[in-house]
Amino acid sequence: MAPTHAFDAQLLINQGRVPQETFDQLKKWCSTQKLPPLSDEQLVLFLLSCFNELKATQKTIHAHFTCKSGAPELFFNRDTNAEDVQRAMKVCQVSILPRRTDKNDAIALWRLQDTSYYKFNLEYTIKLIFMVAELPLYQDPPDGLVVLIDLKGLSLLHVTKLRLGPLRKFFQYVQEGYSCKIKQIHVLNTVYFIDKILIIMKPLMSKELYNMITFHSAKGNMSDFFEKHIPIDLIPLDYGGHLPHQATLSMQTYNSFRGMKKFYKDEEEQVKAYKLMQ
Repeated sequence: MAPTHAFDAQLLINQGRVPQETFDQLKKWCSTQKLPPLSDEQLVLFLLSCFNELKATQKTIHAHFTCKSGAPELFFNRDTNAEDVQRAMKVCQVSILPRRTDKNDAIALWRLQDTSYYKFNLEYTIKLIFMVAELPLYQDPPDGLVVLIDLKGLSLLHVTKLRLGPLRKFFQYVQEGYSCKIKQIHVLNTVYFIDKILIIMKPLMSKELYNMITFHSAKGNMSDFFEKHIPIDLIPLDYGGHLPHQATLSMQTYNSFRGMKKFYKDEEEQVKAYKLMQ
């Protein structure tokens, strides 16, 4: 059974965000592939993430299921009561901010809540990030995603816990299988050892993804950030913005996806079905 979303695909087609003809062509193509049944909402999401380009969408669909079936530790048992998810939520604050850009891009913000390096687990963190990343797609598809990464509290000891296996799976999914287009990446409070992090991560990133990144120092002028990148009314109070504090927004986000338990379970069964069909 395909997972059920909280929006109606036909509404997006009627709005002209997805051409009916392209949607019909994709649906017909899916019937010829070794794919489990996909909902109309999933097809619309894939098309939006690929700017309604049919060939790119077809490639993304297979990449999406390949990435997820190859990383059960990141995509299965996505339950807010699971121990790994609970631990990640205590260490990290991840939120989908309540307001979008004027281009209808959702904004995601990640930062550490507990800076104790020994409590940081890379796999658990990635799993939580991917759970949160489903939220805007489940509710109301954005046209893209803006990512804010706050490195305040990150230490060199955290860097020692970065492992290539999970990072490779993370970047493969983000670049090839995620059904939303990443538009911007902003690294806030950039640490002095960022070069050491990039030595690990840059080889895993496409040139396109790396070129999206803008680094902002801890001494940076947020007025410039608001003017050049994201308006002040879309940013939390912690950074001089008008939204509530990130701690509040992350809890609101976690509470939102607590209601997605059936969605995560149905999506997991769909991924398992895909693997059996290959």
